[in-house]
Amino acid sequence: MTRKLIREGVPSDAARRRALLSFGGSEQIKEECREVRPLQWIDRLAQNLRYGLRLLLRNPGFTAVVVIVLTLAIGVNIAVFTVVDTVLFRPLPYPDPERLVLIWGNFTGIGLPDNRNAISAPEFQDFKRLNRSFSHIGAISPRVFIVSAGAETWRVDGAAVSASLFPMLGVHPELGRFFTEANETPGRDQTVVISHALWETRFGGDSDVIGRSIRIDGSESQIIGVLPSRFHFELGSGIQIWRPLALGPDELAPSHRGNHFLGVLARIKPELSMEQAEADAQAMTRAIVDENPQYPYERFDFAVVLSPLLEQVVGEVRTPLRVLLAAVCAVLLIACANVAALLLSRSRTRQSEMAVRIALGARRGTLIVQMLTESIVLGLAGGGGGLLLAWWLVEILKTMAHTSVPRIDAASLDLTVVLFAVGLSLLTAVIFGLAPAWNNSHSSSYSGLKDSRRTTGGVRSQRLQRALIVAELAISVMMLVSTGLLLRSFDRLLQVDPGFRPDNVLTMRISFRSPQGDRPEVPRQFYRQVVDHISRLPAVTIVGGIDALALTDNGNSGTVTLDTQAVPADKASPEADVRVVLPGYFESMGIRLIRGRTFNGRDTETSMPCTVIDESMANRYWPNEDPVGKRLKPGGADSKSPWLTVIGVVAHVRYRTLEAPSRTEYYLPHSQRPSRSMTLTILTEGDPSVLAEAARRAVADVDPEQPPYQVRTMNQVVSQSVARREMLTMMLAAFAGCAVLLAAVGLYGVMSYAVSQRTHEIGIRITLGGTVIHILRLVVGQGLALAGIGAALGLVGSVVVSHWLSSLLFEVNPEDPVTLVLAAGTLVAVALAASCIPAGRAVRVDPAVILRSE
Repeated sequence: MTRKLIREGVPSDAARRRALLSFGGSEQIKEECREVRPLQWIDRLAQNLRYGLRLLLRNPGFTAVVVIVLTLAIGVNIAVFTVVDTVLFRPLPYPDPERLVLIWGNFTGIGLPDNRNAISAPEFQDFKRLNRSFSHIGAISPRVFIVSAGAETWRVDGAAVSASLFPMLGVHPELGRFFTEANETPGRDQTVVISHALWETRFGGDSDVIGRSIRIDGSESQIIGVLPSRFHFELGSGIQIWRPLALGPDELAPSHRGNHFLGVLARIKPELSMEQAEADAQAMTRAIVDENPQYPYERFDFAVVLSPLLEQVVGEVRTPLRVLLAAVCAVLLIACANVAALLLSRSRTRQSEMAVRIALGARRGTLIVQMLTESIVLGLAGGGGGLLLAWWLVEILKTMAHTSVPRIDAASLDLTVVLFAVGLSLLTAVIFGLAPAWNNSHSSSYSGLKDSRRTTGGVRSQRLQRALIVAELAISVMMLVSTGLLLRSFDRLLQVDPGFRPDNVLTMRISFRSPQGDRPEVPRQFYRQVVDHISRLPAVTIVGGIDALALTDNGNSGTVTLDTQAVPADKASPEADVRVVLPGYFESMGIRLIRGRTFNGRDTETSMPCTVIDESMANRYWPNEDPVGKRLKPGGADSKSPWLTVIGVVAHVRYRTLEAPSRTEYYLPHSQRPSRSMTLTILTEGDPSVLAEAARRAVADVDPEQPPYQVRTMNQVVSQSVARREMLTMMLAAFAGCAVLLAAVGLYGVMSYAVSQRTHEIGIRITLGGTVIHILRLVVGQGLALAGIGAALGLVGSVVVSHWLSSLLFEVNPEDPVTLVLAAGTLVAVALAASCIPAGRAVRVDPAVILRSE
């Protein structure tokens, strides 16, 4: 220590002797005074680090507390940064990914918040014909395939895609080739490309798989290619079989212009910008509207819109992840304030050391650098522990959020994360070390050689400590308010009436496939038998089914034409969602019947075509009158679909999300509009999950080659639909709890330090007749005053933060007074508890001992 001070320049030998005498003339300092030599700055830094580490090891308790606090704070920051970097900032694994866009049809005139539509087959043909800006354009239609190879049969997630998709994504086959445009013709589409995982698991990685025939949905198809293992399709990570998208004449007919079921992906030409591509999309919009006056494009404010692929993949989690990142940064700031307060408390024991350094001629800048070096040692130690903690936390986050956060499975601690950890550790060390270093270097003087208690450093140190604690408390209040708002939003969301009753309902999906599957009577008969078999199970009350289950699938939408004899012509062709249901669906799901009746066994393929509509359609198009008996038909005015008679009105169901109503809905009976893929809804008398295996066996009794999947209760479906919001709320609550705990510990430390500094004063007060109440009021009042200032500042900051969170709130005002009061009250209660322990120690001060020491 003194060796470093001497090389900074010592006034004289006499001054050196006086300083050593005042300090006690320890053997350590005398030893360090020997053999002083000039050092380069690198050697000097290394010496400072070694000296700082030696000092910290002499105080293992203090060092351990600081390192643990920093490890926790830095660790959660590294973990959340790893996820954010992977999900939001890491480019998609394709060449020039910024040029990949999704094309949507936007209907702003139908009065719903999210009006982005999938694309119909005729519209996709329009895009290809009118395209001027895209080098590639392709369509995607997700499918579920039943695959048979040898004696094995299994269900596989797949997709029918345009031949241009793989070249657009810059993918080359590991084996074989990809299909071409010639395969996009019905009858010539019996070729498939399989994923690398399916090739290894089902075909043993056999290179002779190319050319092998497999049965898909009962028809023979030939494997022509295998995708590389590194290929990852961001719009459907579970896809294992890809086949050509062959659009037939029926799908391309003008009457199917409103049948929206395709996703469209395109690549912008290298020489064009996003703005130029958007201008071309506007030109497409005008051309499509002008060429199709029979379709209500103009009335629904139709527009072709482009969305960057990355934004489409991560757009829904961007704000939640930013909120989490801000939350862990707030926890880090609180931890830094806590460590700074601890260093300020520890600095009281180093007043004499600082005084010796100044007396020996050390510059204040040198002292600041030395103390910052000690902080850097602490910061790097915390960073090292934080990296280990982050590795564990990232694995936990991947397990918790793999279904609700896209791309999170690729999160790992790579070089970028390690560099971030090092930088964060150094920055943290500067943040928590600068204030104590500055205070120590300016609070030490020659008088400190005699008695550090007589210096003014204690007053300045206490002010800094209190300022840091107030900042901690203010940040804690902001986090409490944010957490409270999200908790209230989540509670309001769970109280929303979804239009159905999820209790005691078991659901299972079946994608029926057979060689005769195109004949409507085949799936019709299959589902009748399945419903009959499951209905015989004990404890089963009623069985129904729907093609697109609520909160799991947006289903199909399209134009529906209303009878103009009852509806004005300008309202005759709205956009609506259509659902195909089995008899018993409304009863099994507890969907309230408002008027008329629901489907039953008398609604057959030979009976009158009929439909059930929801109350939103009834109220919009037949207000103040009975819609039962009115007519509508799928498609535009020129559609050849039969007119459907409305036989009933049911409650509106929130099929898409709990946050917002769905579009207007109408339902078709499965007997008149057979669908191959259906989700059964089984109402039971007790716990529905216990019937899952029995229901599987009942389906196998009808046809063992039609295995059900996605077997879960309806309560699980609801929980999974809000899993992302729940995860965000719970994680923010955990971080807010950590923040409040750290703030409480910091306040406790400041109050304990204050009591130790005022021990003489308290002893004199007790001697002069001060009561326990007076002493408690003195100590606790100081703690509550700090809490009051912190709460007030925090509430002001919460106004800004809550408005930033407004997009995540549901039916809760950002300035919700209940939340603000509860947050402030919680902080005051915690501050009171943190102040009581030092206050209890203060009232136990023995004045006789204090006076004798004086």
